[in-house]
Formats: sequence, structure tokens, C-alpha cells
Amino acid sequence: MQQKKTFGQEVVLPCIEESYDDEEYFKALGEASNINAQNARTGAFDAAKSMLLRRLGGLIQGVSEDYSRSVSGQSQQDKIQRLIETDMNTIVVKCINDAQKTCEKIFQDDAGNYNSFITIKVSKKEMINKITKSLSQNEELNIEFNREEFRKYAEDRIKNFKQE
Repeated sequence: MQQKKTFGQEVVLPCIEESYDDEEYFKALGEASNINAQNARTGAFDAAKSMLLRRLGGLIQGVSEDYSRSVSGQSQQDKIQRLIETDMNTIVVKCINDAQKTCEKIFQDDAGNYNSFITIKVSKKEMINKITKSLSQNEELNIEFNREEFRKYAEDRIKNFKQE
């Protein structure tokens, strides 16, 4: 007698092995379907970038909030947090837009639709360097911002950031 599968048939996503963060990179997998192969590829790439941006949004907010609290008085904390968060978000978006593809697979189903899977990665070190450089050049932060202190703080937060 054959056993019934309680949860259904397991599906292994293409490129999934390339989508888990490691010590050096933030990574994400995107998937899209379309009747046009190029549109499916573009959709998958955009989905991976969007997923990574959503995941890093909480990290950006947490780093900016905690760091601004540690370097400023209560009266300046909100202003500094907004400045840091805005700069960080801008740099993170640029880094994600420049993300490197690590895996790409495309399939055509029986109906003729293309199913594309793409993983991307973004260097944690490069991202920290760009954020730190941008923040250190921000004239509104020049008194409150300590470049090396922030770098150490951000590296620690990123190192301990858990993939959802």
C-alpha cells in the first residue's frame, strides 16, 4: 500500500542553493513567469532585487535608529536618524541595482510560458564601505558622525543580521 503524501509534492526551486546569505554577501532569489522569455528574466531579476530591498529595510532602520541614539542627544536623535536612514537607503538601493547574478535558469512550460529564476548577491563589505563614505561626506552629520565607530557598528549589525 502506497503512503499518501500529507503536504503534497515537494518542489525544489532552481537556484535556491545560491540564495542564502553568507559571511560576505546578502543574497536573494527572484522568480517570474511570462509568455516572453526576456520579460520573465527581467521580472525575476526585479523580484530578487525587491526581495533583498525589503529584507534590508529593517536592517537600515535598526542601524540608523540605534546609531543615532548612541551619538546624539534626544533633541537631535530624530534628525540624525532620518539623515542616516536616507543616506543608507540610497546606497543600499544603488548596491542592489548593481547586484551580481549568481544563478539564472529559465524553463518553458507546456503552455509556452517562460519561468525564470535568478539569484543575486551584494557584497556586505562593499555596502558598508559605500554607506560609511557617504555618511562621512554628509555635511549635516559632520559633527555627530564618527566614521570608524559607525563602520564597526554596522559591520557587527550586518554580521548578526538573520535572513528571514
